[in-house]
Amino acid sequence: MSFSRLLILMACFVLSACTNFIIGQGHGRLNDAVSQGATKHRIYVATTRALSDDPEEFFSGERSPNLTLAHVDVTVPPNHKPGKIEKPASGATNPLKHFAVNNPVLFNDVTSFQTTLNNSLSELKTDDQDILVFVHGYNVSFSAAVLRISQFVHDTDFKGVPVLFSWASRGKTVDYVYDINSALQSRDNLVKLGGILDKTNARGFDVVAHSMGNLVTIEAMRQLVVLNNDTPNVRLKRVIMASPDIDVDLFETQLAELQQIKNRFYVLVSSDDKALAASTRIGGGISRVGSTDPKRLAALGVNVIDLSAIDDPGTVNHSKFADSPEIVQLIGKGIQAGNTLSARSSQNVAANATVDILRGVTEIPVQIIGGASGAIITLGQQ
Repeated sequence: MSFSRLLILMACFVLSACTNFIIGQGHGRLNDAVSQGATKHRIYVATTRALSDDPEEFFSGERSPNLTLAHVDVTVPPNHKPGKIEKPASGATNPLKHFAVNNPVLFNDVTSFQTTLNNSLSELKTDDQDILVFVHGYNVSFSAAVLRISQFVHDTDFKGVPVLFSWASRGKTVDYVYDINSALQSRDNLVKLGGILDKTNARGFDVVAHSMGNLVTIEAMRQLVVLNNDTPNVRLKRVIMASPDIDVDLFETQLAELQQIKNRFYVLVSSDDKALAASTRIGGGISRVGSTDPKRLAALGVNVIDLSAIDDPGTVNHSKFADSPEIVQLIGKGIQAGNTLSARSSQNVAANATVDILRGVTEIPVQIIGGASGAIITLGQQ
């Protein structure tokens, strides 16, 4: 199969990811929508995208060498269903029926960004004063990234402050190679964001990366160790790697420099991930981490959660972490409970405790199937 045909195939899998969304539509009805049951989330943004010439797009898919800081407000409609992002099929956005993105604000400097973010943290209960950093994947426009983090935050019932790190994906299927290079180009600025957030009053941090976003996330962490002779933040709780689009051989090399924190990695895999199957073909037949044998990954010392038996409402099986209502809510309960996703110990004692906890919050069958170093937990029918 030719490269171009593979890209066309991938387009069928991830078409919904590249939908643009007009920022500012529905603004006039925003307050009314909130009073009638819509929920507002403030999303902080750190991006290596260039500003768009179109103010309704805010940021484009082109690269900037600088890290730009911003925030937007997103409302989730009262009729929202977990796992969905309600958007108008045509016409204007109605905040009572659709997600609405408003109030785009640019910060002139790091200090004002940190001050505003700290103000948001101070409004929360002490136990909720955490930050969740979300890193999107390939073929994702800025607006699509904003919608995805908003849906994830809402469906997980995350109580802290969400921060979107948005690298310069063009949101076009044919720009796969461009997106890979954009992800790598942004890693210095992801390290910079880590330093900025480290100087806030956050109690702790969770990182959720999807697909190709895992590449820049792991590269940034590795850079802290190799180039900066630093250890990633001690307040880092978990790195949830959803469907990682990383060459598994590369991942093994990356982990060699991350021994001290690899037990905080939770790799969500699925053997039926069609997007990663296409990516594997493009990558010379080398398996991607998100579709690799869980036993191979667990032997590296990371924790593996196998979602192969979970049905995806769509056809792609590449975004089960957010598209599956059961899984996105389960992840949320794990984050809120502190360490209930923890699955690693020498005798799998922690893994057994994790299974008991998971069985207490979900009707999805949960089972440990093995794990030499990290543990493997399977969710779904056995």
